[in-house]
Amino acid sequence: MEVDVPRDFLMDTDDQVQSPLFRLPLEVRRTIYELAFKEQPIDDGNYVKGISDENFIVDECQDQQDSAHSTLKIDGTLPNWLRPGCTTRLKTETALLRTCQLVYIEASSLLVSTMVLRCYQGYGPTVGSYRYLKRLTVAQRSNVHRLHLFSQVRDFDRDGPLLRQKLEPVAKSLQHLTITLRDLGDSPETPMLLNPYQTGVAKSQAMSQYMEKTKRGEELNIPPASWASSFAFFPALKTLTMELEDQEGRESELESFAQWATTWKFPLWGNQFMSSKTAPSSRAWQRPRPQYNDELYGSYKPPPRIITWIIRWDAPPTRTVANDVASQEEIMPTTTETDDEPLFQRPAYDPRLGGLNSIFAHASESTLRELAEWGVI
Repeated sequence: MEVDVPRDFLMDTDDQVQSPLFRLPLEVRRTIYELAFKEQPIDDGNYVKGISDENFIVDECQDQQDSAHSTLKIDGTLPNWLRPGCTTRLKTETALLRTCQLVYIEASSLLVSTMVLRCYQGYGPTVGSYRYLKRLTVAQRSNVHRLHLFSQVRDFDRDGPLLRQKLEPVAKSLQHLTITLRDLGDSPETPMLLNPYQTGVAKSQAMSQYMEKTKRGEELNIPPASWASSFAFFPALKTLTMELEDQEGRESELESFAQWATTWKFPLWGNQFMSSKTAPSSRAWQRPRPQYNDELYGSYKPPPRIITWIIRWDAPPTRTVANDVASQEEIMPTTTETDDEPLFQRPAYDPRLGGLNSIFAHASESTLRELAEWGVI
């Protein structure tokens, strides 16, 4: 990775030949920088006091983890977003950047490129995580390569442009995107709904029809307004990983859904497509069991296991990212709204509007934009 540094700035920089670090090849130094910037958990930084990854039962590790899992004492319920890998805050030590000017020039861009930025849609340990992307400097945005998005399915697919709008600040540099879709069925009684071939909220009947068309080998096209078309707005994207989750008891249904997902082909800019080349994999995990006082609460049913299927899509190896980025300038949406300054003033309550009052109060910014275009507001 090259760092664009002004020539006069480099002329004022000591070459540091007396340092053993700078007698190493640049490739070796960059490896050292990446190791130094590796995220580490913060001591006593658990989101919930006393809860860590060791308190979750994960797949075949159940026997080894039963002790920590069963002796855990929790008074009350755990937040829904708590999961293995998301139990404690992480930090990146940046003291290395303050050692000298030459280290800063070589290593500053790697600070962001080695991190996995995490965004939570709906609920999570942080509020307004998308705002963090807007606060990044231009140089930092150009080096964001990895991002992990956590979302409820109902929040993810109900607004097609949402993905491209929220990730727009880092869209040109993003190379590896992971999306965890929690509670695919929303509840044990509702069907699993996620359909790349449909705009808006997925419908059970329509999704079944598309699954049958796939079995018959029919060629299906993804509409431009679908969430699945958003990946064409990430010109540097190399891999997409989706984690599809639901509760135990629906293993066969979830597996069938994951197998169908491997047939999806996401359009990329330049008339190319991202496809899945490997078989999906699965894992299971279970939340810690709260130990209630039996005299007050009676017997307690253990929390259900969460089944996760992981599917990965890859961009074609012949993709010319440089040309894509240049062309992307013409189609990239310009996001002018901020979380604090919405594009539209939400109308005040009016009894004559009936149910529209609820829409005005809770609709997303993109929905309000459409209502304005239709002349409703």
